[in-house]
Amino acid sequence: MDTSDEAYLKAVGDLNGLQTNHQILEQIKASGGRINENSLPEFAAFIEKLGHQVDDLNGLNVIHITGTKGKGSTCAFVQSILSRLPGRPLKIGLFTSPHLIEVRERIQINGQPLSRADFAKYFYQTYDGLRAPEPPLRRVTEESPSMPMYFRFLTLMAYHTFLAEQVDVAIMEVGVGGEYDSTNVVKKPSVCGIASLGIDHQGALGTTIEEIAWHKAGIIKKDVAVFTVNQPDPALRVISERAIERNAPPPTVVAPVAADVQLGIAGAHQRTNAALAVALCREWARKHSAPPASEAWIAQGLAEAKWPGRTQTFASPRHPHITWHVDGAHTVESMAACAAWFAGVGSGPCVLLFNAAHNRSAQALLAVLAAQRCDFVEAVFCPNLSRRADSANFTVLNDAELAPQKDAASIWADLSAQCKTTVLPTIDDAVAYIENTYATPVHVLATGSLHLVGGVLDAAKGSI
Repeated sequence: MDTSDEAYLKAVGDLNGLQTNHQILEQIKASGGRINENSLPEFAAFIEKLGHQVDDLNGLNVIHITGTKGKGSTCAFVQSILSRLPGRPLKIGLFTSPHLIEVRERIQINGQPLSRADFAKYFYQTYDGLRAPEPPLRRVTEESPSMPMYFRFLTLMAYHTFLAEQVDVAIMEVGVGGEYDSTNVVKKPSVCGIASLGIDHQGALGTTIEEIAWHKAGIIKKDVAVFTVNQPDPALRVISERAIERNAPPPTVVAPVAADVQLGIAGAHQRTNAALAVALCREWARKHSAPPASEAWIAQGLAEAKWPGRTQTFASPRHPHITWHVDGAHTVESMAACAAWFAGVGSGPCVLLFNAAHNRSAQALLAVLAAQRCDFVEAVFCPNLSRRADSANFTVLNDAELAPQKDAASIWADLSAQCKTTVLPTIDDAVAYIENTYATPVHVLATGSLHLVGGVLDAAKGSI
């Protein structure tokens, strides 16, 4: 192991120590959820502690993207399109979550994750900078933390990295919501996008589409164009009202790109995400460069976009007769899109590998899959546990009895009585079991959680 690997693994260990543990999350959930309305002033204080000013972020020419589903794919399309913008090559920063295999995937420059050495360098510039006695941290309230937790730390590190690297544009994916999300500290983004909305993160955002839309539309800024996709009428009404409140232009609703437009990310639902990305890139180019005479750059960017772990297919390197289909769908809407995509992969026996995060409804997600009537001969269930240091997840209770997996297997048995079910203790065990059990051609769908998909990509040696 070289010194850069040692420094990286040490950084990952220190970063994992910033996770909120499962017990605290359960206390928050029991109290009805909690939104920290001081989160942005506190985050601004962290930025100042590192020697930056919040207004410095305006120079990153941010493309800010939120939504319930599709925001990550939209970011990937945007990155791919802008990398082909005619003229001077752009230096493009990209911040997304979660990661699939290594945490450094969350912060990218020109489509490549930070190197291990650079991740460690910028991690400790941020980590040690926050712990330094001088300058003193400006405390917003007596309860304000002296160190941000996991996601907020990575957001801070991303902004610090992009400033240090002097990127021309920073594509920032919102974590949860928008109004109080740490990415929303930027005052003057170049353009804002709102991908498809649905019911998710109810504990933090509310239980109605209107409440969720209010949070998501919190990224809208004065005089900054905002683009969105077809939304439920109540959600679109809230987005429009928030645009008026913020003195922003009325939101522009984009239609999905045509069926004959080639996309590098599979799935009919990606046509909506692609359309949003095209609108965001056109607006960014309009504001920051002369409008190109031809839009061939857009077509090329859409066709060559990649977004690992979402409607991704690959043959097992060790067992070529096994074809893996992985998708991080974890809401009812995204699972419906995943099921429709998988239904078109071809004939032959299929195996399901499934995990739903602790705060998701396995019943609802599995019901969507069962309704597609794919030819599953076996369903394998496992927790989101693997051997990777980057996969350490203290937010989930390590259940040695595998109770949630057994419950999910029981649900599936009721939905698909003819299908065998198997429960295994880790993702690595599940992948090995499938590879050692099936000696003839088989299609395997791994879905329900991006953490599961990341573990599968690593264990089955899929590309990212």
